[in-house]
Amino acid sequence: MRANLKPGNPNLVSLIQRVPRRYVRALSAVGLGLALLAHGCASRSELKPVPAVATRKPQVTATNGMVASAHILASRAGLEMLKAGGNAIDAAVAAAFAVGVVEPNDSGIGGEGVILIYRADTKQTVAIDYRSAAPATASFTSKIPAGGHAGVAVPGTVAGLSLALQNYGTMKLPQVMAPAIKFAAEGFVISATLAGEIADNFDAIQKNEALSAIMCPQGLPLEAGATLKNPDLARSLQKIADGGPDALYRGELAEAISADMAANGGFMSKSDLAAYHAIARTPVKGTYRGFELVSAPPPVAGATVIEILQILDQFDLAKGPPLSPENVHLMIEAIKRGFVDCSAFVADPDFVKVPLDGLLSPAYARTRAAEIHPGQLTAKVSAGEPVGEGSGNTTSLCAVDRQGNMAVLTQTISDHFGAKVVVPGTGILLNNEMKNFSTKGINAIAPGKRMRGTLAPTILLKDGKPYAALGTPGAGRIVSTTAILISNLIDHKLPIQEAIESPRFYARDTEPKVSVEARVPSQTLEALKQMGYSFQVMNEFDLFFGGAQGIVVDRKHHTLIGGADPRRDGVAVGF
Repeated sequence: MRANLKPGNPNLVSLIQRVPRRYVRALSAVGLGLALLAHGCASRSELKPVPAVATRKPQVTATNGMVASAHILASRAGLEMLKAGGNAIDAAVAAAFAVGVVEPNDSGIGGEGVILIYRADTKQTVAIDYRSAAPATASFTSKIPAGGHAGVAVPGTVAGLSLALQNYGTMKLPQVMAPAIKFAAEGFVISATLAGEIADNFDAIQKNEALSAIMCPQGLPLEAGATLKNPDLARSLQKIADGGPDALYRGELAEAISADMAANGGFMSKSDLAAYHAIARTPVKGTYRGFELVSAPPPVAGATVIEILQILDQFDLAKGPPLSPENVHLMIEAIKRGFVDCSAFVADPDFVKVPLDGLLSPAYARTRAAEIHPGQLTAKVSAGEPVGEGSGNTTSLCAVDRQGNMAVLTQTISDHFGAKVVVPGTGILLNNEMKNFSTKGINAIAPGKRMRGTLAPTILLKDGKPYAALGTPGAGRIVSTTAILISNLIDHKLPIQEAIESPRFYARDTEPKVSVEARVPSQTLEALKQMGYSFQVMNEFDLFFGGAQGIVVDRKHHTLIGGADPRRDGVAVGF
């Protein structure tokens, strides 16, 4: 049977093409299989399954290094750097450039993100903020557009990844970018996940000639099993590899981007690109059940994840199963409080004084926890009063090396396919991050300001030593998923793959219903309905909830244990 499953096999491809689009996301494993077949199955040294309970993907162990990302080609690009003697930062940067090519619907060099790094030599952590920024002349008389040229913010990915590599890596841009350039030039096999996103966004994609030429070269959406090539992007990436970030922010690519903006009602100019820089920031920190939590600082949502977990630290979640009515209720109540405080207090710290000491203090967590009644839904959650200082869509990946360095990043172009704009002749797909500003308040647009976001790559330390690196995409679901994943690991002692595959739920202060995967026990839903909850039941493994990746350090057995999300095409590889 296996001998017949080759790229281009008409029976296999026609079978994939007949899958109704509503099932495409639930069948993302099919796309992974196609990618594996087209580019060679991972060797035994890369994938070492260990026993796991009822998981769709095998848990992976390794001793020398590991990379987990949303696509096998990106994971293997990072692994290639580790095998060549690079460190975790080299691997993460290589995987990040690669995933922007092979998962173009969710990230790329026209986007942005944040990377969190743990340095084994200094035992210190640093965050690099490469969130996109508002062009200097951007202004809107009414609603901020969700797409098109006017919705594009100044991209930060190239600046952020380059700064991380320069300050903490051991390799140069040409080496770490080589896999991404190859995938763009030679093409890669489209998974069912990507094919579904192209089909779902077909109408919008068609409106931009340069984007349509990539995703719909024959006038119809590329389907699972087809090959996607982007030679213009390969040439742009090569220019960046040869010339560094200036190739994008000051050179020929900046000329092309600004010209396309000016011709189509966009705000971004050459001076906006030249003024952009990534920022090294101090990560936010907290504790949970004796573990130290380290996450991404404002303007993104690491502080919100920590606040939620510190509220939950006041309750004994381990006494019941993860999806018991009591646990789900407590987590929803904590998550809602985290979200409402995020909206009230978190924004670009270069423009707004964010009361981090107050938000992250144990005393504040106790105050918020005291508001929660174990058997009663809080009908309306309001922002708290922290004191102290006085003050879409996405992808995520992580890497750990044999020295104990860790890197975990989350990057995005906002919605699927961002602004639905590719700059002609460059292959660069631009973000639509402007829509993530508010029209008023602390998150209102200002020249050069970075919009609030929910990115939250996180590192866990135990007794001062690395324990886990994890992250997830998924817009607002990033916050709830990260909190659920950490609780699964710590409270319920689930292996990383089980923790990732565990059924998800999502709630926030602005949503009338709780979104849940269909695998959440019906008894739990019925009990919560009696408390006043209402639900939107999603697919069993739904792309709505993102695609988490994680690596755990098992110090007792001197191994790394990786997990990747079957909700997308995630793969962990190691050696």
